[in-house]
Order: sequence, then C-alpha cells, then structure tokens
Amino acid sequence: MSTQGFVGGVLLVVCACGAVRGGGLLQNADFAQRAEQDKAWPAQWQADAGPRSLYSCADDDGCSGHDSVRYTGKADGVVGPVFQTFPCAKNTDYVLTAALKSDQVCRPLVQVLDRAQNKAIASVFSEGQQGWTVFSARFSSGQAETLEVQVFGDLTMVSSGTVTAGTSGIDDVQVYLAAEAPVAGQVQSGFTPPGANLALNKPYTFTPAPNYSYCTDPDDKVQLTDGVYSVGYFWVQKSTVGWNNANPVTVTIDMEKVEPIAGMSYNTAAGVAGVAWPTVVLMLVSDDGKEWTSLGDLIRLSTKAGAPLSDVYSVHRFATGELKARGRYVRLIVSQAPYCFVDEIEVYRGPDELLAQVPVGKRLTDTKQLFVDVQAFSGVQWRMRSDLAAARAAVTGSALPQAEKDALLRKAEALSAQIDAMSEELAPGFRAVLPLNEIHAGIYAINAPLLRGGGFGPLTAWAQNRWDPLSPLQAPETATPPAPELRVDTMRNESRAEVLNLTNATDSRLTVTLSVGGLPGGENPPYLSVRDVLFTDTARRVPIASVLPDAVRGDAGYALEIPAGTTKQVWFSFRPRDVEPGEYKGQVVIKAGQGIADVAVPLTLVVYPFVFPEQPTMSLGGWDYTNGGGKYYRAPGNLESLMKNLREHYVDTPWGTGAVQPKGMEFDTAGHLTNPEKLDFAAWDEWTELWKGARNYYVFLSVGDSFSGEKMGTPRFNTMVGDWMIAWVEHLKKQGLKPSQLGVLLVDEPGGSWKADKAVREDETILTWAKAIRAVEPDVVIWEDPVHPDPAKGNPEMFANCSALCPHTPMFMASPQAFRDFYVAQQKAGRTLWFYSCMGPSMLLDPYSYHRGQPWWAIQYGAVGGCYWALGCGGGIGNSWNAYAQAGVEYSPFFVGQDAVTDAKQWEAVREGVQDYEYFVMLRKRVAELDAKGVTGPAVDAAKKLLTDGPVEVTSAINEKILEWSAPKDRGIMDRVRVQALQALSQLQGL
Repeated sequence: MSTQGFVGGVLLVVCACGAVRGGGLLQNADFAQRAEQDKAWPAQWQADAGPRSLYSCADDDGCSGHDSVRYTGKADGVVGPVFQTFPCAKNTDYVLTAALKSDQVCRPLVQVLDRAQNKAIASVFSEGQQGWTVFSARFSSGQAETLEVQVFGDLTMVSSGTVTAGTSGIDDVQVYLAAEAPVAGQVQSGFTPPGANLALNKPYTFTPAPNYSYCTDPDDKVQLTDGVYSVGYFWVQKSTVGWNNANPVTVTIDMEKVEPIAGMSYNTAAGVAGVAWPTVVLMLVSDDGKEWTSLGDLIRLSTKAGAPLSDVYSVHRFATGELKARGRYVRLIVSQAPYCFVDEIEVYRGPDELLAQVPVGKRLTDTKQLFVDVQAFSGVQWRMRSDLAAARAAVTGSALPQAEKDALLRKAEALSAQIDAMSEELAPGFRAVLPLNEIHAGIYAINAPLLRGGGFGPLTAWAQNRWDPLSPLQAPETATPPAPELRVDTMRNESRAEVLNLTNATDSRLTVTLSVGGLPGGENPPYLSVRDVLFTDTARRVPIASVLPDAVRGDAGYALEIPAGTTKQVWFSFRPRDVEPGEYKGQVVIKAGQGIADVAVPLTLVVYPFVFPEQPTMSLGGWDYTNGGGKYYRAPGNLESLMKNLREHYVDTPWGTGAVQPKGMEFDTAGHLTNPEKLDFAAWDEWTELWKGARNYYVFLSVGDSFSGEKMGTPRFNTMVGDWMIAWVEHLKKQGLKPSQLGVLLVDEPGGSWKADKAVREDETILTWAKAIRAVEPDVVIWEDPVHPDPAKGNPEMFANCSALCPHTPMFMASPQAFRDFYVAQQKAGRTLWFYSCMGPSMLLDPYSYHRGQPWWAIQYGAVGGCYWALGCGGGIGNSWNAYAQAGVEYSPFFVGQDAVTDAKQWEAVREGVQDYEYFVMLRKRVAELDAKGVTGPAVDAAKKLLTDGPVEVTSAINEKILEWSAPKDRGIMDRVRVQALQALSQLQGL
C-alpha cells in the first residue's frame, strides 16, 4: 500500500495531526471527553460489557491532541466494537475519517455499519503504520436514516471472532457530509455531486461478463450500484468488479423511470501492475433502451479538473456535474485495457426541468461505432491537452525574459481554444502520428524558443544508442553535445543499423535533405536503407519512436521533415551483400537551407570477411495465424506485405490455427479411420503452399478431453488419434515434407491456472494425446509452452512425452536457478529447448532487453528456437497506426495496417537477435573445427572464453524488472559482445 494518494477506495494521508475539524456528525470524535460514570471511558461511545475491557481512554498519546482510545488485547477478552450511532439523510454522500496507529501486529479498523442490512458500507484500516495515520473513505448512505460507526482494535477480529494480542490506537473518528469534509478527506478533488445518486441499488447489465478471478463473485450483478466503495488493494476486493482482456466493457443501468440527469461518476484504480487508467468512458442515455443520445466522454470532462498520475497506484473517481440530460437508461462504454476495474457508478439527479428537454447530443442506435469514434477523438484531445499543459509548465519554469514568457503563454491560450473548437470527426484513415495536426505542431513549436534560450542553434545533430527511447521534444543535455560519429560493424548479407538525431530549434518546420557518401557503391548506395523514424502515440498514451517507414528519396537525397521544437531520428539500415571486406570512411550530410549551415557526420562501415547465411540456425515464429487468408488478426488486406516482411526477418516456423488440421474423418467401432483417402486437406494445403519452403509447420490444436466424440483415454480414442495422425503424416510425405516438420501445441501454457486441479488436468490431457500421437508417429513434434511456477511439481511423464519445451522467457529470468536447471535437465534428457515471450503492449517493451534479448538466453542455454506472441496482432482491430481506437492489447513487434505492415525497432531487434545467435553458432563451429585439428593458442582460448562468458555478460544485465522500454539500462552490451565475436572469428580465420 502506498503512503500517499488514493488507495483502495481510501484516501491515505500520512500527517502530523492538527486540531479536529468541527461540523461532523459524531460526538466526542477526539475522545477528549470522559463518561460521567467511568472516567476511563470516552463519553458518547458505547460497547458491550465483554469487549469494553479491551478499550480505554489514553491521555498521553493522540493525533489531534493528547487523547485517544487505546486497544489492549487480552487472552480472556470478548470480541466486539466500540460504537456510536448517528442520523443521516438517504442517498447522500459522506466521508468517514479516522486516525489510526498500529504496533505492526494489531491493525485497527473503523467501519460504518448499516444495521438494517447488517452490512458494512465503508471502512478504513491500518496496514501497520506505527505513527498516527489519517485515513478517509467516501460512501453513500443508501436508504439508511441511521448508521453506526464501529471501532475494532484489530481488523481480523471482525471475521475471526477471536481477540488479537497486542495494542493499537484510534483517534479523531468522524463522519462528514462529503462536501464539508476536510480537504485531506475529500475523495475527488473537491468534486461535489450535483444531486442525489439516482443509480443507487438500481439494476444493471454488463457485457461481457466479469472475468477477473480475484474479484469476480456472484454479487458482481449488484456491486456497481450498491453505494459501497472498495477498501484495500482495489482489484483483489470482492466489492470490485473486474475484467481481463475485455475491451470495451459496457454497463447499462435501468433507473426504472425517466429521470433528470446532471452528472455521473465512475470509480476505478490503476497505476501499477500493468493496470492503466480508462482512456474513454462514453456516456449515453435513453428513454426506451433502443435509441440513445451521446453525452460525451466522462474522462474528457473529468480531467478538466486534473488527472491521476499514470505511474502511481491510486483510486480515482472520474466525475462530472456538467450534464443536462434525461433518461431511464444510462449506458457507459468503457475502454480500460488490458484490465478494467470499477467498484461504483453513480448517476446524479438534476433539476426537474430537464425532463421536458430533449438531451443534446448525437442520437443513434449503434453505440459500438460511436464508441470507436469517440475513443479516437478523446485520445487526440488528451494528447494535445497533456502536451499543452507540459508546454505551459516548461515556459513558466524557464529562464526566458518575462515578456517572452507572457507571449508564449498567450499562444498556449490560443491553442487551447483551438483544441476546444476541434471537430470530433477525424479524417478518414487517421493515424496517431505526432504531431497529430497543425494545432499539435503549434504546441510543440513552443519548445523552440526554450531550446534557443538554452543555447541551441537552429539545427543540432546528436547521437544516442539506437535502442534507447526517444520523445518528440527530447534534446541533448547541453546545447553543444559531443559531435556524433556513426559506426556499423557487420558481416555481408546481414542487417545492422545506426541512428542519428536532429533537433530543430527554429520556429518553423524544417525540410532537410540527407545523403550518405564516401562508401562503396556511390552516394546513397543500394545496400543502405534510410528510415524516417516517426513518433506515434500508444493506447496507454505514452509516445514512442519506433515505426520505421522508408524515408522519401529524391534526386538530391532523402527528404525529412522536422517540426519546430522537435527532434527527428533517422535510422540507417545496412545490408551489404557484395561489398568487399574492409573498413570504409564515409559521411552523412544534412542540408537544411534557410541560411543554416550544412551538417556533416562521420560514418564508418566495417565489413568483416564472413557471409551471413540466408537461413539462420535459430528457428523463429510467433503465432502469425496467416492461414484462412490472414483474417485472424483482422487485416487480411496486408497478407502479401506481411508474408514478405516475415520472411525478410527470418521467420521460418509459421503457426496455423486448428483450422488447418485435416477434417472429415470417419471411424469404425474400433476407432480405425475408414476414409483416409477422402480427408479434407484443403486448408492445410493452402497454408503450406503459402509458406512453401518453411523449416517447420506448427499448429495450435487446442485439444480437449475428447476427439470426434470419443472420450480421452480409451483404447478407441488412442486408435482414432493415431490413425488420424498417420493419415496427416502420409499427406505431408506426398508434399515432400518430413514428419519432424509438423509440430503441434496441444494445450497452451499448461500449468498456469491458479486452480491446481485444472493444471493437473491440463498435464493429463497433453500426456494422453502425446502418447497416442507418439505411438504411431514419433517424429511429429509435441511442442509445449509450460508455465508451471515450479515445473518439478508438474506431471513428469507429460514432460517426458514432449519433443520440445518452450518456457516463457520473462518467467525464466525471474525464477530461481532450480527452475532453470529443470529445463536444462529436460534438454539433456532429449527434449529440445525453445523460448517464447508473451507480454504487451509490445511497443512499450524494450527492443533491446525484451525483443533482442530473448535470443541471447537461447545462446546461453542452447535453445534452438524462439517465438513472440503475436506476429500481426494489431490491437484487436488490425491497425497499429490508430492506437486510440484499439480494442485490445497490441502484441505485434511491427506496425500492422489494413493494407501493409511496416518495420519497427522491436522487430528489427528480433532480427538482430537472431543474427547475434548465429555469430555464436559460427564461432562455436570454428572452435570445434580447430579442436578437431588439434590447433591451440591464445586466440582459440579467447574464443572459448567468449563462448562461455559473452552470453552470460549479456543476460546477467537483463531481468524481468527492466523489460519495459522506459527502464534505464546499458543497451550497448550486446553490440560490444557480438563485435568481440566478429573479431574472434577474424583471429581464428587463418589458423
């Protein structure tokens, strides 16, 4: 739990307590007054006779003063609360506050109880803070007119019924009307609901059904409108409703009659563990549940008053009181991916005159398409508002003369007005490329005078590691950075890259011309590809510099545009096929015109005397599911471009869905296949023809506990599966393929279920199917990606019947040595080893440690292949270019479009990782050749040491905690080690 900010529905404030604020509903909130009959007991507070002995007044330790209630646990004590009742108004928002102190054993609890329902509707508790800590929780009174505040010395006593030994302190327990609560206790930045909560205890429906196991329960169907806010870590509380990989989530509330509506709120949490804030909460109302009126985006309206931090855990209520509408039905369509959590939705009553007015807004029956449109536009406005706020802050904090500051702030105000006036209709084919439009370019341009004020000239060239993240306004730390010098070390026939950054400090967009000269092949040689690195926004609204479209080439060179105040990165990709080995000195020349001096940057290209093979040793795949015309990832129009790109990046192990398996089987009573010659191989043939020449053909069968109606484990089942696989393999042979080229994934990620019995069943399913297949076709690859937290506790026979095991790379990194040793032992026992990674969003993962790093783990552990989930997954809509509209998580390491795919740094990193792997294959082979000849010497010894130490040097600097792109790290280690491998190969060449 954090020590500041919203936590699980509780506002936690670590503070030095001051005087108790008046105006609350409880008497003697600070426990300073004593009862007439018992001076050791606080006046106005009650307790039954049994538990009364556990509590007493203390006059030597308090929060606001020197008084408090002290709990002292006794073995013979009786559990019960100290309590006080108070009157309240129906359907009214209140705030409970309490100061609590713990001995780190007893964690005091204060809760509000609705006696009529015998239900706690709000609570605060300590998590062990030894100093006085003030907590607050907001709640609605519902239908209650009287409520009870209860104090317990330890929260576990409520459920256990037994006294906890130890001591704790309680002070300043008070209940306020929400609008009158102290500033520290106000849960939503001073937001005051404009009226009563109309949604309280009203029925609702949701689509899809909640599926986040840690908070899903039968009461999900009432918890969103029950007036109860979650207490504790938000998404593990049963009072929270949660979804995983369900985007969007739609909630429709029936208020049972047409009501005037002045506002709404949506209470959620985010900031850690991959949980992001909602990007859109589209509000709609309807009188009849058929025709809807859009009231706009709640997030956009709410964040006018401020947005929660994106990287700090907190609970936040997105709310607005600006609505003028009516309706019986309220629908919220929420985009919060990959996780969506909410514990309460409120709808606030407006004045009765709204009942006679037709709500203003777009009227429609198809709410889904409107959501997509609103989602994209909200992303655009959010990005521009966020960047404008940052620009204002930068101007205010700058050292510019006040007159210049004032002029820039006036410009910012004008830009803000333009944002407000924007049409919600985005252009067809909108792409979230930054800047998004001319208004956004104007916001970026505010940075130009700030750069000049820092001493920057009109155009600055500077260098950084090609894998380091870059933001649009990023500039060197000083106005005179070290002069960049570019260098590329490579074999022939492989792809290696370098980057150059160009910062524009002028007030206008620069169009520069770039050319590369002095290298073999003349100016801008054909083995050089120049890429225009674009900034794009992501669904999580973190800008990235990743996508690598080709730069526009003209007669004078490559043309690049640099918006005012921004930095442009240029990516140089070399693949010299016919260049003679040697070291070549060239230069990159940038011409900007407008009186700006030309910039010349030295470039060294070193071509080593080795030829990279057309097909590397390491196998590569990634659940591309290109069968069926490439429709799986909703972008069938890009299939031709996708196939070309996958092959260029060494993908040799395509994955097909279960749709490619042979169909139309007929079996006799013994289970024998009676029509092998009539099986339908059309889908298989189409897919294998598409991937003609592939090394492997892997299929995700996703099997269950039966096959063609026969339950798993019977002799007939075994015969049926065996005959079916025999027919499949015979067809492969007719195609000129080997049985070992067919691989089947029977159950995906077995052992990962949090339910132990399910994990056992998964192992049993794999084992049964694998034995049936291997009994007749032992060369067919049984390929599994187990995720058992402790694989030694999995079914050993299941592991023994697999041909290839593919642990999850981040899990492999994070696990103890015993976990890794298990797979090494499996490898020694005859299983081949692969690695796979399945995290997202892919574009926020580090190209260096996540994408390029996986092959280095393969080098170290002798794995033969690697996979990445998922090649071609464009955020659930087949489009990486408009992340604002994505319905799911983006997993593709390259940019997906409806008509074509485009390289990105993450995908280039995968290719370089496969090439790195080959370096060590070549070096190991050369050392083995020399060993066979009996050749020894320092060069051989150094090569052997590098084979052992090099991969460890790389992997020891990578762990599961630094896989995000934003995590700082030394991204130069892999290149340093791989160049050492090149040099070692060179030194061994003449031996």
